Amino acid sequence: MSLEFDGTVANIFHCSADNVGDQMSGPAQYLWPAKTTNHPIPPRRDAIECYSKNVILGGGQIFGQLADVMSKVLESQARAKMVAWGVGLPLQGTNDNLVKGIAGYFSLFGTRNYEWKDELNFVPCASCLARCFDQVPLPTNDLVFYVHRRKGTRLEVPDGAPVMSNAWCTPQHVIDFIASGDTVVTSSYHGVYWAQLLGRKVICLPYNAKFKTFQHPPTVADASNWQEHVSKARRTHPLLEEYRALNLSFAMKVAEVYVG
Repeated sequence: MSLEFDGTVANIFHCSADNVGDQMSGPAQYLWPAKTTNHPIPPRRDAIECYSKNVILGGGQIFGQLADVMSKVLESQARAKMVAWGVGLPLQGTNDNLVKGIAGYFSLFGTRNYEWKDELNFVPCASCLARCFDQVPLPTNDLVFYVHRRKGTRLEVPDGAPVMSNAWCTPQHVIDFIASGDTVVTSSYHGVYWAQLLGRKVICLPYNAKFKTFQHPPTVADASNWQEHVSKARRTHPLLEEYRALNLSFAMKVAEVYVG
């Protein structure tokens, strides 16, 4: 099996968001950088006619926008081969018929929701492919705080504790920051995900159901009682290589679709 195919690929995701997790979630930038163009959601009108026939939607929490984006793609490229990659879905059991109906329009459908693994391809967020994970520092802090810039209850961080928000900065800076903590307290989906990739302990401060979709559930707390959970924060084995392998396996399936 090979990752090679002729032509270009259009990757549609939140590439223009002021959020490092969204910007890192597009898979094609890692796998086919020389033949990829990135397009934001919603797509710019002047870019629609530029779509390749090979189209990737995702990753990220874009399920609610898939139907609209699909229609725009097909208006431009009636024979488009569409793939969904690492898309966040409604929790299984909440809107299953809609999920299955939309997934049926895609040549391949991959989701980051582990609970859907028996019916759809489980493909964790492609940000795990970023080279900034290749060399990261050892922990130098017992606790670091990685907080969502807009969502969740305001967190009172202890004086002097290292804290960062998920507003845009360089991926290397963010990953190095998360790696610097032995325990990561976070209200960010990607904060949980990246900490698990690196084998750090995690205390998750969730604000919606997407935090229930991880393969390995993190320790859950809230802004008022996270201190009570520090001693029991869960640590998974580092998931980086396992999740990179899942993405590379899915990439080979995608290349087969684009070759066919």
